[in-house]
Amino acid sequence: MIQRVYFILFPTPSAGFHPPATRQGNFGMMQKRPDARSSARAGFTLVELAIVLTIVGLLIAGVLEGQQLIQNQRVTSTIAQIKAYEAAITTFQDKYGQMPGDMANAGSRITNCNANCNPVAAGAGNDFVGRRDWTSDWASQTSDPYTVPASSEADETTLFWLHLNMAELISGVTDIALETGGKAEFGEAYPKTPVGGGFLIGNGDGHNPPGNPDAGTTTGPQNLILALVSTPTADATSMVVPNAQPLKPGEAQRIDERIDDSRPQSGIVYAFGVQDSCFVDDGAGSRIYAASINSRDCGLVFKLIR
Repeated sequence: MIQRVYFILFPTPSAGFHPPATRQGNFGMMQKRPDARSSARAGFTLVELAIVLTIVGLLIAGVLEGQQLIQNQRVTSTIAQIKAYEAAITTFQDKYGQMPGDMANAGSRITNCNANCNPVAAGAGNDFVGRRDWTSDWASQTSDPYTVPASSEADETTLFWLHLNMAELISGVTDIALETGGKAEFGEAYPKTPVGGGFLIGNGDGHNPPGNPDAGTTTGPQNLILALVSTPTADATSMVVPNAQPLKPGEAQRIDERIDDSRPQSGIVYAFGVQDSCFVDDGAGSRIYAASINSRDCGLVFKLIR
């Protein structure tokens, strides 16, 4: 038997031609060569990335600037609030001849008041609002819940705001203390502030606030003072709790420098708070506000009657 042998000849490989074996995948699927132009179109050029980063940076800067403007406005509004209280006290004294909160016969003299406007007889009419030595221990003068009528000299610090409100000299507080007792809250019987927390009134005997660089000495505020605190029941212990105060050091500094001398332990504005984070050494033996600290570790006390 004659066997025939057949040969299949392929052309010699040349440019643009590949044998079938090199054009097949493992399962006979055609493999696609990568296109350099498609790879280039899949990413960003350096110019495009630079533009995107610039836009993001501008947006972040705008947000931060907006936040700073809002905070500055809150500081301005708080300062205006303090000045309004000073004017209201002067007007009240001119009209009634007595200090708001300490007015003995307020129930019969102030329009729409009743017997709940009267302070306790023992301390009424002595020109002190609350304890005359409140700052000797910075104990709370606000009971929570508070009750009416007044039962102690400390209750004059609640009546202070009620008298000014009923005399139509301030806003921002209600007449809730006129009829019923209730929970001590800012925005009700006590005014709140735009920067946070609220105001308490009292009498200073010269002792510096808790945590102040000169705490323990008697070079502090005297006579009628206003305290910007976190809660209506604030006392010496709560006024030094970290990150639980109404202000950041930078905020406290801005208020102080716009009203006074920007020093936390002198003038008419005194600071309290966490000593190691509200204040810092200035390198010359004094303590100043630690403006770079971002936690709420500061509060302020303002002298109203000087």
